[in-house]
Amino acid sequence: MRFSGFAFFLAVGSLAGINAIRAAHLPAPLPVKAPVIASPGLDWSGFHVGAHLGYIWGRSRVFDNGVLTEAGASTDSAVGGLLAGYNWQTGPLVLGVEGDFGWSNATGHGVIVVPPPPPPALPPAPNTYHLRWDSHIAAKAGYAAGHWLFFATGGLAVAGFSFQEGVAPGTPQPNAIDATYVGYSVGAGVEYAFTQNLFGRVQYIYDDFGGKSFAGSDGGSYRVNLTAQTVRSALAWKF
Repeated sequence: MRFSGFAFFLAVGSLAGINAIRAAHLPAPLPVKAPVIASPGLDWSGFHVGAHLGYIWGRSRVFDNGVLTEAGASTDSAVGGLLAGYNWQTGPLVLGVEGDFGWSNATGHGVIVVPPPPPPALPPAPNTYHLRWDSHIAAKAGYAAGHWLFFATGGLAVAGFSFQEGVAPGTPQPNAIDATYVGYSVGAGVEYAFTQNLFGRVQYIYDDFGGKSFAGSDGGSYRVNLTAQTVRSALAWKF
């Protein structure tokens, strides 16, 4: 029995020694790298404010006592102002709503309409059309691809407009008549996100502001329909 116990302890000691020798010759464990955390994707969701600057090409279609006298009098100028809106994103789909306001000094003059014979000694001056400001409240739908967002818009278009009738020289000049036009707007554009918060935009907008009637000095009436096309850029900050 003493010999069996001695043999058992000898076997255990030998195994322990062999394991120690093996452990001494094993290579050191390699360091475990921390898992790589992917950076979050660009998110277009949130409230944004910004400023826009561009050019507006206005067209005034004028009927004098029901007769078309001007098919599209030019009313053009630079336009600039402010914008604000909110976006929601799900996957690549981005939906939003946005409002803007722009100041302009788009002034145009119509053609000189000569009355039927006998013609007056001095022909009347042309009418004057003045697009002073415009504004939009539009829905927005877009497709996000990385830092790019391609979108379309549609909604309400409002404009501040004034009409001044042209009269013959020497005749008291009538005051300009102000009117607010309300119509619809459609457009499209592309945005690029410089950072998670700062983005720029290029956009095209078509507006049909509808028509208004204005009383003439001779008791007649003018009907002025107003449309416009705008190309503008914008810079905005998303919160």
